Amino acid sequence: MSIEDNLRVMEVSREAYWRAYPNSSPVKLRWRALTVRHSFHILPAETILELGSGSGLWTEHLTTVLRGENPITAAVFNEKFAKEAPKLPNVQFVTVTDLETQFPVNSFDYIVGTAIICHDLYPQTLAVLQKLLKPGGQLLFFESNYWNPQVFLKNHIPIVRKMSNHPPCQIGMRRYQLMRIASQQGFVNLEIVPYDIIHPWTPRPLIPILQSVAFLLEHAPLVSELCGTLYIWGKKPGDEQERRPKVNLATRPELKNAVSFVVPCYNEEATIPGLVKALTQSYNDYIHEIVLVDDNSKDNTYAVASAMKEIDPRVKVVKRTPPGGVGRALRDGYKAATGQYIMSLDADFIQVIPELRDMFDAVADGYEGAIGSRFSHDSVMWNYPFIKLLCNRSFHLLMNILLNLRVRDISNNLKIYRADILKNLDLEQDGFAANVETGLKPVLRGYKVKEVPISWINRTIDMGSSSFAIPNVASGYFNALMRIVKQHWQNPSPKSINSTAVIGDTRAGSHAE
Repeated sequence: MSIEDNLRVMEVSREAYWRAYPNSSPVKLRWRALTVRHSFHILPAETILELGSGSGLWTEHLTTVLRGENPITAAVFNEKFAKEAPKLPNVQFVTVTDLETQFPVNSFDYIVGTAIICHDLYPQTLAVLQKLLKPGGQLLFFESNYWNPQVFLKNHIPIVRKMSNHPPCQIGMRRYQLMRIASQQGFVNLEIVPYDIIHPWTPRPLIPILQSVAFLLEHAPLVSELCGTLYIWGKKPGDEQERRPKVNLATRPELKNAVSFVVPCYNEEATIPGLVKALTQSYNDYIHEIVLVDDNSKDNTYAVASAMKEIDPRVKVVKRTPPGGVGRALRDGYKAATGQYIMSLDADFIQVIPELRDMFDAVADGYEGAIGSRFSHDSVMWNYPFIKLLCNRSFHLLMNILLNLRVRDISNNLKIYRADILKNLDLEQDGFAANVETGLKPVLRGYKVKEVPISWINRTIDMGSSSFAIPNVASGYFNALMRIVKQHWQNPSPKSINSTAVIGDTRAGSHAE
């Protein structure tokens, strides 16, 4: 059989699979679409090839979460599906007879698919896809995990394969073998991780209830290997920044010249230039100022920050004297800020800059604050230590119980508020635990705050090292929470929070976590 024969059979099987589970399929397909958006940090006008789109079940979710701003070529391998496909904005359904010759080489920024390349000719398929990507382009697929018990049985017991209508060419994919073969086909920066442990038979009303437990299991050592799917991400060698369009994301007139970006910096000489460039490139019209707070760095942070000020006078540099600490740096940064809104973020958040758009939209739509939420099925998380994840989830569980809240993630330094909220917040913590105060205190004081799903990628070597360590900060976080709980119980105030996470577009709807 040829690649196209396999893809044709896989497309039919996959279409039948998604239609067999009408309760869970729409939720899972939306998760995958959001994961595409968050993994790539997609910019408007970047091109996408969806491999094996079938009748467009997933295509519709993709174009929705991408706001219809990206040209999607939906490659169909069965003529009957092409006839059933809906009309979607910026989407072209194309019936493919020869994948290698039908599209020019170096055509697409991204190639995506779900349950389509887990067949016995996948090495050849990956080789073709590598040619179709632009230099620096990326692919992302969601495919059957060999070590999932159900997939394992289908692979090895003929009667189970037959009862499941499992195509003869379909296989479960082994992550380390797949990584080796993808590397041989020319892909770099590979990430292959277990994904989605919620079974498709799960009744739809139970899915939100199970999400928190499932999120932990999907990141737990050994247990995660049983997930039904593998998240397969790779890149074609090349200059990613060179291929990416220069896009203005500052489209809300309410925020023009209104935002002060406050960035605490400790030994961030390597990240500051990239962050300032990314902010000015994407949100130039929003920028009132960028406040870089040098918190007693031991490297050339202050000199690099000062050089940025020479390039753009909107950069303001605050040089702190000992003692150091994130809380102290935030206090000084907020004090120096003069914009109508303050966005607080870390210097290594360069990759998530396109995702700040949802947070800006939230405040432009009337929210008094927005928090970047790392911990939901609508977020993407790579390389996050399980112990750190477990501690974070336990901390939020305790917080929600003690304060009768429904918040997912208020303890990271990615937040935007009206400036007066942060300036009058009375931060008591000097270290990392100040992030608990900036998340929790506005909520308890009744401000209208929205949690917005984001992606979260742990630092790579070129981004420097973080000074965050659980043994050093755990007591501070616990003390901060207990102090806030005591103050709240003694002097209760109205509280309100929309703990419903934003999925994709803040204007397009939401989904309860």
